Amino acid sequence: MSNKFLKNRNSCDCMLEDDLKQNKDFKNLKDDYSISTSKDEGEIIIDPDVEKISLDFYQKKFTDGLPIIPPTKKRVQKFYQYSLGDPQELLAILPPLRGKASREKIAINAVMAGCLPMFMPILEKTIIALSSEKFNLAAINATTHPVAVATIINGPVIKKLNFNYKAGCLGPGNLANATIGRAIRLCLINIAGAVPGIEDHATLGSPAKFTYCFAENEDESPWEPLHVERGNSPSSSSVTVLGVEAPLNVNDHRSQEATKLLDTIIYTASTPGCNNSHVPGELLVIMSPEHAHTIAHEGWEKKDVKKYIHENAQVPVNLADRGGRKLDKKWFKKDMVPLTRKLNDVIVIVAGGPGRHSMVAPGFGTSSQSVTLALDSF
Repeated sequence: MSNKFLKNRNSCDCMLEDDLKQNKDFKNLKDDYSISTSKDEGEIIIDPDVEKISLDFYQKKFTDGLPIIPPTKKRVQKFYQYSLGDPQELLAILPPLRGKASREKIAINAVMAGCLPMFMPILEKTIIALSSEKFNLAAINATTHPVAVATIINGPVIKKLNFNYKAGCLGPGNLANATIGRAIRLCLINIAGAVPGIEDHATLGSPAKFTYCFAENEDESPWEPLHVERGNSPSSSSVTVLGVEAPLNVNDHRSQEATKLLDTIIYTASTPGCNNSHVPGELLVIMSPEHAHTIAHEGWEKKDVKKYIHENAQVPVNLADRGGRKLDKKWFKKDMVPLTRKLNDVIVIVAGGPGRHSMVAPGFGTSSQSVTLALDSF
């Protein structure tokens, strides 16, 4: 990697754009392959050769390692038809390099990720949510911990844009889930500057850093969905961002009682090596419809589930005090440390298809709080 590239990575503007504006290989091409950067900065020229530009972007660390779609003027402009305002408007400042996230820069990364233009309003709101002070993107992007950004979609937009909320919703095979999650990661790389090994210091990283976007299975949930729980109308749509690890599977085919099934979930989540064990915080519980209905059949409401998990998910003090921060005695509960600080730190959603599997994703401890924003355009 060149010194020139390192210098550009200290810029407050989009690092991808900084390099393209100086790249002589992209001169003298047709207008179809150009995009404007601002009213004063002129245009960037994009080579129409997909393989060439994809490899070039990869070598400059503008990608996640996978091939990209060249962000030509025509492709980027299609996203403006669904945007909520001026392409040059600044929506957020993204740490660690305090990159300026304009609608145009979000659109560029969305094109690269393979998004459809109608996904643009979701990406805009997601980037705004990530810039919230309580989310603490600076810490999430720069830590050695493998925390990733999970994005949960709720409301009518799920079916309108065909998000996967059933079987395999956390895996491959769905355009909206895959490309929106990927576009968010590319924005973090190219706008925020979270390049692995440079400003993203994760020791091992995580597959969840490629894409981590899915929708709640509201159709099969026995409880109110996440956005309604957080004060939104059932007829509205929303996006929620969380700083969490890649999910762990909870395999329980035999428990037919609520407490026994919840105990399986609790013991899966209560691992000494997670951040929550020494700095309690949010815990994401992704419950399959079958598990949710087993619990709800006994009359348990979501608040009862959250209360039981909050009160019982804990690790021994002698195992908890091994993390990056010294364990504060205020978290002690006799000789145990709870994974969550309060009932609402337990985030329960229903997702997935048939099968008696659920998942849990430990959070980033006290360092990050999830954010939910309404999607007004859906």
